[in-house]
Formats: sequence, structure tokens, C-alpha cells
Amino acid sequence: MRIQVAGVESEVHRSMKAVVKQELEHEHYAVVEEPLFPPRKKVSWASYRPDLLGYRSEDGNEELVLVECETRPNMRRLRAKNSSSVWFQPYLFREGSVRRILAVPQGKLRAVDMRIRDKWEIWVVGTSAPLDKMPIVC
Repeated sequence: MRIQVAGVESEVHRSMKAVVKQELEHEHYAVVEEPLFPPRKKVSWASYRPDLLGYRSEDGNEELVLVECETRPNMRRLRAKNSSSVWFQPYLFREGSVRRILAVPQGKLRAVDMRIRDKWEIWVVGTSAPLDKMPIVC
């Protein structure tokens, strides 16, 4: 396993993004990797860039998904990413929501503070598919 050094992405991180992206595309999301800016006028954020950004519109509902892939989960770093700055305005007469997913590699779940499940889904990611998906707990 290679370690991420000075902006160079590790193989594990790339693999996790590929697995999560494939799963979201299977769920009918259009997915963009590490967008430099919000892709639509109805989405905005400040000082934030997700690892993956997905969008889907079905049956009068629009959904945005933000994904953070953390090879070495650190809750302080996750909170510092400013994901709460994301603003999303669905089209008129449509429902809208923002879904947040924290993806971690197999064996790293113990480093995750489960209290974040009030806002984040947690996915444990294997080499070719998500091994476990833990939904938000309200």
C-alpha cells in the first residue's frame, strides 16, 4: 500500500473512489470525481471539494450525494472539510436532499466515531464492492 504524499493520491484511495463511484452509478447517479467547483447553479459550497459528487433526479426528487473516501479515518479532519457549507436548491415543485457518505477501507471502521451517523452514511469498502453500508441514524 502506498501512502498519499503531498497531493499524490494512494492506490487505496483511487480504488475506493472507483468502487464507490461504480456503486453510485448503479444507483442511477451521475458522478464526478473531485470537482473543482460546483457543477450547477443550484449547488454551491465554500472551501470544500468532495472526493465524489453525484446527482440524480427521479420521480420528482432530486438528490445530491457527497462522498469522502478516508483511507485513514480521522474525525477531526472530516469535520474540518466544511461539508456543511453545501447548499442545494432543487427545481421548483421538486423535493431535494443532500446525502453524505463516508467511505472507509475494510479494517478501518474502528477509527470512525459512530456519532457522525446523524449526518453521514458509512460504507466499508472492499477491493471490488462495498462490504457494508450503514445508513444514517436519526
